[in-house]
Amino acid sequence: HRVGGKYPHSWHYKHMWEPTYTSDGSIMPRYPWLFNNELNTKYTQKKLRVMKKLGVPYSDDEIENAELHLTEQAKAIAAELNTDPDINVDHREEIIAMIAYLQRLGTDIKVKKEVAENL
Repeated sequence: HRVGGKYPHSWHYKHMWEPTYTSDGSIMPRYPWLFNNELNTKYTQKKLRVMKKLGVPYSDDEIENAELHLTEQAKAIAAELNTDPDINVDHREEIIAMIAYLQRLGTDIKVKKEVAENL
């Protein structure tokens, strides 16, 4: 499944809090700690450096400014979520990082035109 961009941020927020709120009959468990824990970014740059050594094409600039970019994205997601009267979230909560991750799933997959034509 390509989840990224399929649902709004608020759908993911509510689904992680109470899966049956968005999906009747869901057996997925709740993830309440994502709403209580602050995201730990202490090792973000170190993790990106290791991933670069393993072949992930991160630029030095992306690694150097990772926390800045993370914070900007987190604030934007939180701001959008907070337009929902049922949601009050801080950009530092782990749920924000989870939503950012879920919204990326499948979005980097590009099917080459010639491959698609052969299907």
